[in-house]
Amino acid sequence: MLKIQGKDIIDKAGRKVRLTGISLGGWLMMEGYMLGGRNIPEHLIRNTAPEFATEFRNRFITPKDAETIKNLGFNCVRMPFNYRLIEESGGMEFLKQAVEWFTDLKTYVILDMHAVPGSQNRDWHSDSEGIAEFWQNKEHRNHYLRLWDQLSKVFKDNEYIAGYDVMNEPVTDRVDFLKETYKQVVEVIRKNNDSHIIFLEGNNWAQVVDFLSNQLSENVALSIHFYEPTKFVFNQLPNLTYPGRIDGVQWNKMRIARHLKKYTIYGVPIYAGEFGIASRCPRCKKEYAWVRDVLHIFKNYGFHWTYWTYKSVGGMPYPDGLFQLFDSSGIIGRETEHPGIENIVFKLKEDPRKVYEIFGTKNFALNKKLMNIIKPFLC
Repeated sequence: MLKIQGKDIIDKAGRKVRLTGISLGGWLMMEGYMLGGRNIPEHLIRNTAPEFATEFRNRFITPKDAETIKNLGFNCVRMPFNYRLIEESGGMEFLKQAVEWFTDLKTYVILDMHAVPGSQNRDWHSDSEGIAEFWQNKEHRNHYLRLWDQLSKVFKDNEYIAGYDVMNEPVTDRVDFLKETYKQVVEVIRKNNDSHIIFLEGNNWAQVVDFLSNQLSENVALSIHFYEPTKFVFNQLPNLTYPGRIDGVQWNKMRIARHLKKYTIYGVPIYAGEFGIASRCPRCKKEYAWVRDVLHIFKNYGFHWTYWTYKSVGGMPYPDGLFQLFDSSGIIGRETEHPGIENIVFKLKEDPRKVYEIFGTKNFALNKKLMNIIKPFLC
């Protein structure tokens, strides 16, 4: 197994390993913007179009994608999943199979529970309809612990599991509940003689980590997410550029370095589980300069990272994919009458096969400019 030695991650031969990978966002935890539409909780997508959800899962990422990611030079993938997956019939077997596509190629996998029972924040990407019930109901937290007990027993012997990202982007004013939950989930995993690295994300969308300083026990690391400045990164104001003045602040490489330096003091590996940007090209606003600067700083600080994300419909707000789909068939995208899942449901009545097939990677184009920026920083 990979393990922590000081601020480093090392393999069983004692060699330093730096994880430089990509996230498989929108696959086992569906997100509306990646389908070309509005963001709604995954369970509503599945309730609206259950057959599409199954076909999408089988086509969006395949063993061929595992080979593509390996050949591009990434040594790690972060695999976000909804807790509901492992409770549905055949879901755990599907997750095991998906992990094996990568680990058989000696690509490390970080398992990321992206949505937990009751939802850990109020956003669509935790499968929430606007309430973070995880913090309100102790049974949700007990349910969460039982799930990690189950996952640990299944994956504890896979040496190419780099670790467990045990909860994506918690947001709560009950930090005592979060600390206690993290303490308990570490205990649950270790009781199974599972020595995998456990990544703990900070509060407020994986940004505030100071309260975790006394929970960094053996083989426990910190995970952060970085999307600053958000108005530029998420393309909320299309006229913004980088470097540039945003919300009265000059954002440049020096400012990003100062912003991230606060995470270097904890004496453990720092894993930037998410960072990425909404591309604007051909109306580019120096977003690739932002990516290059962030990667330089990660390298200087010794951070591990996984870029968000591998695939997405192109031209949408929020960070999109290394592979992008610009659809002219009228099935998805903002040019349709009802973008997103609503239009997909409508088109399923006309030609289901065409709807299913469009999400295969062969229809997505590699963003070569972005890949050329990332490539020199791969380990």
